Amino acid sequence: MTTARPRIDLDGVTLSDPARDGGALAVFRRRTTAGVVLLIPESADLTVPWEDVEAAEVDLAAGRLSLRFTAAYAARQNWLRGARELVGAWTDRVVLG
Repeated sequence: MTTARPRIDLDGVTLSDPARDGGALAVFRRRTTAGVVLLIPESADLTVPWEDVEAAEVDLAAGRLSLRFTAAYAARQNWLRGARELVGAWTDRVVLG
């Protein structure tokens, strides 16, 4: 029996463009004082500086994570494929009985 306390674990949440049907553009890794660290599929970790993050939201009721980037940042980043917002959903790993 595990005694681990449940917590919000966002590492590994797949993020995609809600305006398009398509695959993952990034995977959420963690937040740091420097910015948001994302894994770019078939690439490496990338830190998006806080000044390039327009909004970052966690919806506890829906289990939803969203990131919105500044227009200037999105225009410079080919990996975003024109998206300014990425969203994903997470499921808790600990199930309470």
